[in-house]
Amino acid sequence: MRPDHGAWIGEARAHPFRGASPGTPSFARHDLVWLDPAYPDAIEAGRVEDRALAAAWIRTNRPLVVRRDEQSPAPAGSGWIALGLPLPTRLDRRRIGLRVPDAMIVRRGRMPLLAEAGPSAFSGWRALLRDLARDLASCGATVRVYGSLGWQYLTGEGYLHPASDIDLLIEPGARLNLRRLLAVLGEAAWADRPRLDGEIRLAPDRAVAWRELLSNAPQVLVRELDGLSLVPRAAALRELQPGVPA
Repeated sequence: MRPDHGAWIGEARAHPFRGASPGTPSFARHDLVWLDPAYPDAIEAGRVEDRALAAAWIRTNRPLVVRRDEQSPAPAGSGWIALGLPLPTRLDRRRIGLRVPDAMIVRRGRMPLLAEAGPSAFSGWRALLRDLARDLASCGATVRVYGSLGWQYLTGEGYLHPASDIDLLIEPGARLNLRRLLAVLGEAAWADRPRLDGEIRLAPDRAVAWRELLSNAPQVLVRELDGLSLVPRAAALRELQPGVPA
């Protein structure tokens, strides 16, 4: 179900967060958060106009996405969290990086399921995405979307263009059929329009590009909220295999 797009009603007031040191909840890349719009001065952004854009976005009750802070990561337990705001086509598709006190978070969620978001894609793409959602579910995986399709579904704004990738976020279940999953992805990887991309979760905050798992590369890049690491591709595949020690 698409989040409510109705505006928040409330008077902006001085924020109480600076100096606070709440325990930071556990988050993962691609998690969604909704923020209290009453404290726009608590938002840290590189430019004043970006903070104003973010504050206006939050007032419309739209989410932001948890990201890895590559430039100045906040120490664990600091009470701050790095977020991203991908802007729609009408706002030049820029990506704004923000940091906010996690006490501003009023709700959290996850990116939408491919089966839910697929109808928001171009009409010529919908059948392929519908079939892919069905085939991946039959492998014992939950498949979500982030990137342009995910944000177009979440906001109702225009993000997709004819050359857009569809970014899949695959979450293996307890009964994952890994061999079949890789076969489905291998076949889907040949799609030209839309081109499919994305990640598969090894753990709640450990993900790897699924295309790398289909390659012959000896190592793959594992992405986490607080860093990157190279691991043997065989080890990553073992992490995905139910009942097989990593």
